[in-house]
Amino acid sequence: MAVPTNNAPSVKVLVTRPSHQAGNLCAELMAKGLHAIRYPTIEIRAVENVSHATAALQGITDSDNIIFVSANAVTQANRLLNKQWPVINGTVVAIGPNTANALLSIGLKPNITAQKPFNSEQLLEQLTRAGKTSIIKGEGGRDFLEKELVARGIKVMTIDVYKRAIPTNNPKLSDNAFHYTSITSQLALSNLFSLLPEQASELKQTSTFVVFSQRIADVAKQLGCQN
Repeated sequence: MAVPTNNAPSVKVLVTRPSHQAGNLCAELMAKGLHAIRYPTIEIRAVENVSHATAALQGITDSDNIIFVSANAVTQANRLLNKQWPVINGTVVAIGPNTANALLSIGLKPNITAQKPFNSEQLLEQLTRAGKTSIIKGEGGRDFLEKELVARGIKVMTIDVYKRAIPTNNPKLSDNAFHYTSITSQLALSNLFSLLPEQASELKQTSTFVVFSQRIADVAKQLGCQN
């Protein structure tokens, strides 16, 4: 995130990543002398039907491609399986470097990692096998990857291993004057305004929203964000 460092201590950055994923970004911002304020707008929770998700994961042995769409998907799948993965004969695919690192941390080496801009469109260009594909993901979210694979005649099985929820225990923000707001997904953006209805208007007018894709930028503009 490139932000001005003149009078840096007075520059406030609102970080909306889930609590367990905000540490590195906050540390980087603070190392630059910026004031990082944690305000998670998404909470990662276990799926309700744990037995169904676990059984589906145990059945990925016959998949030609096993695609992990996020680091959370890796972590939650590993938890559901109690770190006891079935034999994987197919191609292990990561949506980006963070997901690839999460896979390596549990002993699974990705065969393919999506290159920049680390999204489904890029991943589709890199897939080399066209057989049965398992997509390990969270409930809801973008379904572009699944639809494109099905359109190519590929049998797809999606496995939801976590769900996203609005946090219920966020601290009250002391002010509305945030120079920058970091947003990593459309859901994080919409949840932010749901959590802060009284402050939403000022945020949209005065804060610069730092987003991770043009798609999110377009949604932010539609919601009235000025910068």
